[in-house]
Amino acid sequence: MTDHSIAKPQQPVPVCPRSGQAAIEFVACLLLLLLVIAGTIHVNRMARTSLFLHSVLRGLSGKEAMESGSASVAPTYISDWQAGTDGDRYTADDTAVRNGAALPSILGTLTRLSVKEESDWSAVVDKSVLPVSMATLQHSPVASTVLGFVHREETLHVPVGTVIRQLVYDKDKVAIKEEVWMPLMGGLY
Repeated sequence: MTDHSIAKPQQPVPVCPRSGQAAIEFVACLLLLLLVIAGTIHVNRMARTSLFLHSVLRGLSGKEAMESGSASVAPTYISDWQAGTDGDRYTADDTAVRNGAALPSILGTLTRLSVKEESDWSAVVDKSVLPVSMATLQHSPVASTVLGFVHREETLHVPVGTVIRQLVYDKDKVAIKEEVWMPLMGGLY
């Protein structure tokens, strides 16, 4: 027979040292997910802005390049790149080496290889309305002076979202710069 009148000492409820860990992990994962989503939206916004700006500049430059009498701009040609502080070539911190000395031979090679036979150029020479036809580029001793360009450049600023600004970097906006060079066509299609 058991005696229920004798009180058994109560065991203390064990406290788990890991209580609350799931809640903390959930909040950390939620914060990380929010950061990834906000970052994806921000990168998408910058890419769309860049594509939009580039297409607008190409359209304006193309229209101006097709008109006869457009003013020509001569770019300073890049012949090589000098590695920046990171020591790697062709990265964002590199510096352009501008040298136009190799340009005439490069243009001569390109114009020679752009037609099957040199007489093929005669089909388009009479159609151009440029003062010095780009179709006669292969005959020019200084082809780089014949080759003219229309230049457009613009910078737009993309606002940075609150999450990215508070968690990643403290900037209100990011500058997106696009530059377009279009060769003068002067009515030559």
